[in-house]
Amino acid sequence: MNWGSAALALACLAAAGLHLVRLAVRRRDVVGEASHAAMALGMAAMASPLGDPVPEPVWMAVYVVIAVWFAMLVLRTRSTGGDAVHHVVGSGAMLFMLAADHSTGHMSHGGGPASGLVAVTAMAFTGYFAWHALRCADRCRREQEPCDGHNARGVVLVQRALAVHTPQAGAVGHLVAAVAMSAMLMTMV
Repeated sequence: MNWGSAALALACLAAAGLHLVRLAVRRRDVVGEASHAAMALGMAAMASPLGDPVPEPVWMAVYVVIAVWFAMLVLRTRSTGGDAVHHVVGSGAMLFMLAADHSTGHMSHGGGPASGLVAVTAMAFTGYFAWHALRCADRCRREQEPCDGHNARGVVLVQRALAVHTPQAGAVGHLVAAVAMSAMLMTMV
């Protein structure tokens, strides 16, 4: 058993679980939380050393729907800022990994000019998700209100990260998924 893949799959399952709990508890940004959960579940399935129980066409349909939904939102709002663009990029990356996995039979590079294009595309996506991970790390440490005199700063940050309704908790889930996505994409370079 590949322990690295198993650890990656478990981290992605934890991120998916966090987003599903946030979906149930917050009941806001339902489509966004469901999209993050679907991304994390898909990455867990791809990384799992036990195999993926969901057929590839199902995953492709899920990510196409997510990409189209958020692309329409970007077009409707005429804004490239915010999470909608991130969902489009994330769905594109998932579709890319599925297509590359399908064409090569596994998450590695083959030979020929197509493999060069796969490697360059994987590097571009890796750069994006590394940047996104840094953004999420910054969001994890940001405080929404000043610390009171009774709590040490670290304790307050941990309490906020564990409260699923806080922005920090969402950022933790995004951070785990971004790091996992970067790691998975790097295997394609």
